Amino acid sequence: MLLASLCCLVLAAPARADEQLNVGPTPVVNVHLNRGHLTVETWDRPQVLIESNTPVSVQHLDPAAVDPRIPKQFQISSQTIATVHGPVSLPEESFVLPPLAGTQHDAIMARGNGNVTIMIPTSTAMMIAHVRAGHFTLNNYHGIFVAHAHLAGISLNNVSGTGFVESLRGTIAATNSSFDRLRVRTATGNMLFTGCTSHQIQATSSYGSIVYDNGDFQPGLARFETEHGNVALGVRGGAQIGAHSSSGHVISSFHNEAQVQGDPTTQQATVGGGGPVVTATSKNGSVYIYSGSMSDHPRVEQELNGSLRLPVDTLGPQEAPPQRQPPPRTHPPTHAERPHSQPPLARGRAL
Repeated sequence: MLLASLCCLVLAAPARADEQLNVGPTPVVNVHLNRGHLTVETWDRPQVLIESNTPVSVQHLDPAAVDPRIPKQFQISSQTIATVHGPVSLPEESFVLPPLAGTQHDAIMARGNGNVTIMIPTSTAMMIAHVRAGHFTLNNYHGIFVAHAHLAGISLNNVSGTGFVESLRGTIAATNSSFDRLRVRTATGNMLFTGCTSHQIQATSSYGSIVYDNGDFQPGLARFETEHGNVALGVRGGAQIGAHSSSGHVISSFHNEAQVQGDPTTQQATVGGGGPVVTATSKNGSVYIYSGSMSDHPRVEQELNGSLRLPVDTLGPQEAPPQRQPPPRTHPPTHAERPHSQPPLARGRAL
């Protein structure tokens, strides 16, 4: 695992409830949380601030220890979980990392339990989070991100860049985010993208459903695939959509901006004169393709409201979380000064 070998280079020290560390211009932040809620936000300061309701172990590694050990790709191990449907496995795969911003990278590594909020510089080169049980929220970050959870949900709010995101059982939700390249997968958890833009995205699930609502696609490939869940794809802008269901059906709902052809199980839709290639596939569920937001398509919304496998109850107008601009100070923020997100409870584990 990335940076795992760095853990043995120094002895971890328990941090205080509030710990502020000076870092270089493009640090790497790696957090392991066994159980609890982890919230990471950006600020315009050259420090990493860790606030926790319980002590956490923290290491600060200099670039000489970090840079030689940053690989060119992640090796994602295979995962198997027990479910009511029997064992469900996610295969081993690799994820190629883009070049990190900056020339030197020190690292902050934290490990613990509880409710943890971390402020990181806006110029952070890479953010890595492993949460076993609880929830992980990443707000207002641009860069390379990797998140893994077992029984935890993951929320990405106003996030941009390239990332790998995996939750075996929890829900993955992204709001008002823009992805250069995103690989996201679940075993049983649902996925919900609201108001997002994607250049390249691959989203797969075994038993979860996938909603990409009121989303935009830029030149690149987009693929949404689930074995036993449903797929709902709401597009703003141009796209060339291919939708297929092996044992369910495909429902399309466009106004005059799309040309649709096909049959009840396979349809091709040219939206807005065409554009990036987008595929939506379900082996044992149904596929819904439509323009814009689901709230403008009562028929689609009605069908999906009857599906327990699709998180349509969370759809609706979303606003990006405000960028935090703390006033000048020389002391760590108090609990009252810090904004706290309240993510939905879920269950999880780490890479």
